[in-house]
Amino acid sequence: MRRRIAVAGMLAAAGALALAVPAQAATGVLVVNGLPQKDPAPGCYPTISPVIVENLTDATVDVYSAPNCGGVVTRSVAAGMSAATLGFSYLVH
Repeated sequence: MRRRIAVAGMLAAAGALALAVPAQAATGVLVVNGLPQKDPAPGCYPTISPVIVENLTDATVDVYSAPNCGGVVTRSVAAGMSAATLGFSYLVH
């Protein structure tokens, strides 16, 4: 019985910890179409085409052909790289 309670307690603690840890923001500056973002949070952002990305963060940025990160990835911009492409949204990993 004690073993079951201990296992249940450990599982509950692990679940609470998993829910309490937020996604980490990218570290650095991301410049999209001339607009800088310091330490951008992970997620999908709207933009206008053409898209010029200067990725001075430690994360990858994917540019998508449609709004809301839909369609296909038109360009993946690795950390420290710059690129120009067509697209209507981008995803910070």
